Amino acid sequence: MTTTTDPDQAYFQLIPWCQKLLDDRDLVIIATPSRQYKESTEDALFAETLNTQETIRACLSFYKQPPLGVSHVHEVCMLVSLGYRVNGYPHLCHGGIIATILDEVMGNLLTVNKNMEHAAVRGTSVTAYLNVTYLKPVVTPLTILLTARFREITGRKYYVDASIEDGNKAVLAKAEALFIRVDKLKETL
Repeated sequence: MTTTTDPDQAYFQLIPWCQKLLDDRDLVIIATPSRQYKESTEDALFAETLNTQETIRACLSFYKQPPLGVSHVHEVCMLVSLGYRVNGYPHLCHGGIIATILDEVMGNLLTVNKNMEHAAVRGTSVTAYLNVTYLKPVVTPLTILLTARFREITGRKYYVDASIEDGNKAVLAKAEALFIRVDKLKETL
């Protein structure tokens, strides 16, 4: 079940291992929420700064349609095509970018569920901690698969795990995080 036919989806359909993932009939494919321009400047890092041919040229999110009776999405995936302007060393993605995109896929998991009006995921959530384990170099250019899944939901605390894999299913990095729902996000000047 596809809900978008944007250029990013067309881009990933041309990569055989990505096409195989996206051909699953149970998938809901969506334009990545944080890649959409917002007048408020929310998500400007991902929607504008990292949205170029040389940084992150394409990004697409998807998840399996939950079975009847299940009120939330347990796992969200994101395909990302990395370019050379995310490098720290020659042909190696900067560790800070790796942490950023892991945080992003975890945030997308929360956003997808919030948009579904899942009772346990509502309001605004912020990252309380993010622990990244770098397992193998993330070479560039490269298309990667990020996956985020809930480990636990307790009150306003969301414990989330995530990983980055290459097209050969090698795990390149993984992360664990705690997101906290904030009742009111106070604007400060």
